[in-house]
Amino acid sequence: MAKSDDITKIIEPVPVFTIRSIVTATDTDMYRRQKPSSMFGVFQDIAAAHARNLGADVRWLHEELNLAWILMRIRLEVDSYPMLGQELTVETWPQDPRALYERDYVMKDSGGDVLVRAVSTWIIMDLGTREIKRDKFLDYFGIETKKERAIKGGVGRLKPLKGVRYVHEKEIRFSDLDYNMHVNNAKYVDIIMDVFPLRAYVKNEIKAIEVHYINEIGPGETMRIRMVKAENDKYYIEGVRNTDKAMVFNAIVEWRKKNGK
Repeated sequence: MAKSDDITKIIEPVPVFTIRSIVTATDTDMYRRQKPSSMFGVFQDIAAAHARNLGADVRWLHEELNLAWILMRIRLEVDSYPMLGQELTVETWPQDPRALYERDYVMKDSGGDVLVRAVSTWIIMDLGTREIKRDKFLDYFGIETKKERAIKGGVGRLKPLKGVRYVHEKEIRFSDLDYNMHVNNAKYVDIIMDVFPLRAYVKNEIKAIEVHYINEIGPGETMRIRMVKAENDKYYIEGVRNTDKAMVFNAIVEWRKKNGK
């Protein structure tokens, strides 16, 4: 792919991109833990920064080619929650580009121990036709990509489960949207976590969350949120668009006792 000078001259392309981060008050829940939606936001930002470093800048793709990176699937696992005021090192790296683009992430504490890990799958979409650009046109400047996975096996498909029950409806409003007029991926996490009552968080915490983004939903539209217990401490959640009954997202949430592994 042709690459503009303002992108290629920023810094030398790197296989693993690293940033420093600190957990602020707006990132945390009532127990001063970093919220999973905040983690998703950090991962989204570092992915965009690394894409720019590798010649696939979000803004440039949009303005020059009318293309956009679209997150399809992501799985996040929390080994230990980052806390308010904690300084973090965040790393991301892509797998070799194919029709689907896989990207991994880790959050580490000041001692280098991994606190949070995630794996994700992306596509590139034509914003005019809404078609997926499946051609393998990103070469990441020919860098040698890191083969190690943050989570073994990556993130696969998630089949809908039967027996779901209605929880509530969610209307899409201004604060849910990003520059693509999509519900931002981190917003879905808040929607998912709001399914559970506050009392669920008193003695428990989210161990892992996996979200699959299936169909778009626009401002003013509503979706029906439904849930069923899957197995052990896992819950399956889905959002279904009211206008045509199309599934917007589905997810698996895994719980554990606080401070447990």
